Amino acid sequence: MIRDATPEIVKQANAAMEQAANDVLLRARRHNTPIVVWRDGKVVELDPYSPEFEEPKEQPPAACDE
Repeated sequence: MIRDATPEIVKQANAAMEQAANDVLLRARRHNTPIVVWRDGKVVELDPYSPEFEEPKEQPPAACDE
C-alpha cells in the first residue's frame, strides 16, 4: 500500500484552488466574459467555452456572486 505523504494543508490549498478555478469558469460563462490568463509572457483572453477547460461543477450561486 502506498501512503499519501501530502500534508493536509497542501491538500486543502489544492482543493481551494480547484474551487476558485471552477468559480471563475462558472462566472465567465454566466456573464459571457473571457477568461484572462498570462501565457508566454502575454495577456491572453480565452473563450470560457473552449475545449481546453473541463466542464465546471455546477453549484448554487454565492451571495456575493451577483
